[in-house]
Amino acid sequence: MMKNNFFTPSAIAVLCAVFLLTACQKGAQHEGDCQDGIQNQGETGVDCGGPCAPCMTKRDSVIADYHAHYMGSEVADPGWTGKVDGCVAGTASQSTHDKVIMRLNYFRRLVGLNDNTTLDASKFAQYQETALMMKANNTLNHNPPNTWACWTSLGASGAGTSNLASGTHSTGSITAFMRDAGGSNTAVGHRRWILHSKKMEFSYGTTNSTMALGVIGVANGNIQVPPFIAYPPDGYTPRTLVFPRWSFSVPGANFANAAVQMKNESGGDITLTVVSKTDNGYGDNTIVWEPQGIITNSENDVSYTVTVSGITGAPQTSYTYTATVIKP
Repeated sequence: MMKNNFFTPSAIAVLCAVFLLTACQKGAQHEGDCQDGIQNQGETGVDCGGPCAPCMTKRDSVIADYHAHYMGSEVADPGWTGKVDGCVAGTASQSTHDKVIMRLNYFRRLVGLNDNTTLDASKFAQYQETALMMKANNTLNHNPPNTWACWTSLGASGAGTSNLASGTHSTGSITAFMRDAGGSNTAVGHRRWILHSKKMEFSYGTTNSTMALGVIGVANGNIQVPPFIAYPPDGYTPRTLVFPRWSFSVPGANFANAAVQMKNESGGDITLTVVSKTDNGYGDNTIVWEPQGIITNSENDVSYTVTVSGITGAPQTSYTYTATVIKP
């Protein structure tokens, strides 16, 4: 015989309250699980997928990183407090310091390197003097003569240990170094120092139109090194950051007899010219080439398969990867 259970209105209210409390507790627990930095509770990635928000694809994350950390590191005014009259080296703002290291680490992360490098503030004054000298004399020289305007021995020393840029400042100069345009930069030495596998530290000085990025004599020691360092890298690259010169590095490798082959998505060969492969001494050993007809204005993804072969002194004699140009 069944027994009917009847609840008074007050009992029903209590039960409803208990139910809502339990639901809220479960919701709170669920929210916490989605922000605990651990892949659990049926997630398909760390704090995403399953009961949490959808995971971003690798392509999504590259686009998000570009907007947050590349575009987010734009500097319109570096806050330079110096002046050429009186040879005042000045300083840059803290905001500029933050954005300079953000952009350096962005490019390193893009190629799979460590993105935890820092700035050595103890060398800021030196590189400010270097940047001032380049501005005062309206030219670049890694060995400036002591007849230069605003010459100092400290600034001259900095000129010999830094990447130098004119016509840009702060983070704009970092992108110029990565582009490494010009007939004297076929070895992409500036790019190679930024992507040096051992780097843990940089320093710099900037005016409103010149920059000195300290790359020699700063801390090394990084051990988070991918199998190779390619630019553009294996995977996705925002199309605005695909430059005419492509490069491939492996620490200690010998590229003297190496060759590069590129194919488009249809398997057709990309015409290219190798412009440097034995110019060592700038960061890691590197081979550099200039491909023709690379598409950087498409609304759709465009992929290129690269094979670098004939390498000695590296874990492999040949490497193949796919660089995909995307609209961010």
